[in-house]
Amino acid sequence: MRIGIDGRALTGRFTGDRTYWLNLTRDHIEANDDGDNEYIIYTRLPMPAGALPASKRVTVRTIPASNDRIWTLATFPRALRQDRINVAHTQYSIPLRAPCPVVTTVHDISFRLYPEWFPRKHRILLNLSVPVAMRRAARVITDSMSSRRDILRVYRLPIEHVEAIPLAAAPVYRPVEKALARALVAERLGITEPYIVSVGVLQPRKNLPLLIEAFARAIQATDMPHRLVLAGKRGWAYDEIVVQAARLRVGERLTLTDYVEDADLPAIYSAADMMAFPSLYEGFGLPPLEAMACGAPTLVSDAPAMPEVAGNGALVLPVMDATAWSDALALVAQSSGEQARWSAAGLARSRAFSWAATGAHTRRVYAEAAAGAIGD
Repeated sequence: MRIGIDGRALTGRFTGDRTYWLNLTRDHIEANDDGDNEYIIYTRLPMPAGALPASKRVTVRTIPASNDRIWTLATFPRALRQDRINVAHTQYSIPLRAPCPVVTTVHDISFRLYPEWFPRKHRILLNLSVPVAMRRAARVITDSMSSRRDILRVYRLPIEHVEAIPLAAAPVYRPVEKALARALVAERLGITEPYIVSVGVLQPRKNLPLLIEAFARAIQATDMPHRLVLAGKRGWAYDEIVVQAARLRVGERLTLTDYVEDADLPAIYSAADMMAFPSLYEGFGLPPLEAMACGAPTLVSDAPAMPEVAGNGALVLPVMDATAWSDALALVAQSSGEQARWSAAGLARSRAFSWAATGAHTRRVYAEAAAGAIGD
């Protein structure tokens, strides 16, 4: 089977879409159950050297176009036809005249459920393009049962049309010896105090003003010496975070790292006393799973789809209850026993997910879409 992949995210900014493509395509390349599948990865811009493992079964083809719209509408489908692709895989978009069945991945529909979290331009574009892509696709993949339920409820797609395939932490996410991790964090970020970390783009969906409020309450009620570290690039409306920290007078205990290289994250997770992720909504939520895989005690909200991912491997807290979050931060920060408990629980839970399982499930969907079959 010849499989075409819209690999534009592999040449763009470091985002969740890029992380998904990197880990999924790496598994396709390295899988032992892949038979005689051949992969052609299409990009608009040249792919950075070494981004993917070398393989005789993989061809990277750069097909230039003046913009992404022309690439999707004309350049990409023409290349699929030329290469006689059996099934193509995209994220969020789909060519109008694809010469083969197309599987598209839609990680979540937060743009539809919570439009206030998105700049107007992005909101309009997503609402125009994504529903059409899902209806035209041979199959839709999403990251969780929670996200699948949302898609089916909002867009009334056939049940068998949408497949939930969970993600996983990449193999690089594993515990780093504590002393080494702390030394690396001190070198990279200049942080020597104990700290609580939250990882993700600084945007309204991440509910970080509530975390700052909970942190402020915790340090006022106890003698915990911790710093709050927000690791992620600055997104839309991030100023609310700075305003909240100033209002609660915890600016001196707050570190905003901006974008952090993937290679540094295992040490950042491993050195932390805990990872806190109070997000209002996620299609999956990779950062908590990455933290658990590194042995960091992890706190998550009870908003979709966090309980589904966390299972019994993390402390699940009411999404808007600052008191519950404050109490939990103080408890875990001051108790080595609680830290050990949630570290072990998170490590065990993280082993339930793997990119090998994600890749194998995805390849079954490819085969079903190419054959015109409906999955279970």
